[in-house]
Amino acid sequence: MKKFFAIFAVALLALVGCERPNSGGSGSSDIDGQWHIVEWNGEAPVFDVYVDFNNGKFDIYQQVYSLYYEHFEGTYKTSGEIITGSYTDGSNWACGYKFEVSGKKLTLSSQEDRSIVSVYERCEIPQAVIDEAQTTRASEIQPIF
Repeated sequence: MKKFFAIFAVALLALVGCERPNSGGSGSSDIDGQWHIVEWNGEAPVFDVYVDFNNGKFDIYQQVYSLYYEHFEGTYKTSGEIITGSYTDGSNWACGYKFEVSGKKLTLSSQEDRSIVSVYERCEIPQAVIDEAQTTRASEIQPIF
């Protein structure tokens, strides 16, 4: 059960990316970009997640419950230092996340009773990951967020 919650939270927090110019707007420009997970609750993750935040839309590429990467997409909003989102099938993320961008690092802290903290670094999502990923509905496979 502990592992399930950890993986679920990573999906929401999973952000991967290459640097992009700030797009302005409601604070989302700080988080915009491609991110790769490097830390989960203080340890190296046993799964892999890339996230691309871009002007209110996101793409998650995760290899969590599968040998292959799965692709999830949807929209997100930021309000101050909180990010929330929903998938294209209409389901919401499990919770909101407090985010902090410092240089090339993004830290996401879940807002549920049991806090999960994940750290991402800016990097370009490998084309091989994008090509391999199967588009998945959030209701079919448990996304990281």
